[in-house]
Amino acid sequence: MFKRPRPTFDVEVTAVAPLTSTLVRLTLAGPKLAELAIEHPTQWVKLATPEGPSRAYTIRRHRPAEGEVDIDVVLHGNGPAARWAARTRPGEPVRLAGPRGRRPTFDGAAHILLAADESALPAAFTILEQLPPGIRVSAYFEVSEPADTLPVDTAAELTTTWLPRSGAHPKGELLADTVRAVDVPDGTHAWLAGEAGSVAAVRRHLLTDWALPREHVQAKGYWKHGEADHKG
Repeated sequence: MFKRPRPTFDVEVTAVAPLTSTLVRLTLAGPKLAELAIEHPTQWVKLATPEGPSRAYTIRRHRPAEGEVDIDVVLHGNGPAARWAARTRPGEPVRLAGPRGRRPTFDGAAHILLAADESALPAAFTILEQLPPGIRVSAYFEVSEPADTLPVDTAAELTTTWLPRSGAHPKGELLADTVRAVDVPDGTHAWLAGEAGSVAAVRRHLLTDWALPREHVQAKGYWKHGEADHKG
């Protein structure tokens, strides 16, 4: 099937700001970014750098008037994107292509369950920032260290559980084990993202043990153990 090419944007890095021990925020700027069509949470672009193949990243913030976007990059492993993000400085040119991504839907939800590791924190935060007041949300976020928590801006009635691995768990294990042990209220809709195996395990648990309707469980593997460029 013919696929229409995505718009591309030649931009440059204008700021590099560490957020946690494993997460860095890159601000990218270019005059055409005012035309970037960001319409809903979790939209993402492909980022092409001099280090190697392009990688997908959530648009954390878009400031069309300034021609800027923020992208949060996880500094894990020895992959080309992580190496580049760790060393890049303002002034470096890169290219974006997109945006892409489906709108997350929670129509009729009485309660929302969010589960994400650090690779999916940017997407989870874009969801939280656009939820209406009053909706109950339980969020479970796996991170590397206890100091890696981040403030969350949301109008929802949010309960957040941070899950630091502290070197004691493989990535994804703590998140999956924790979420599989919690009660799931009636009317729950779930959004799950992170390591593909862990996300799949939690999805199976919600569908099988809690009998959530399939359309109420949105799950996405952002990366996978042993694969350099997982496409979930």
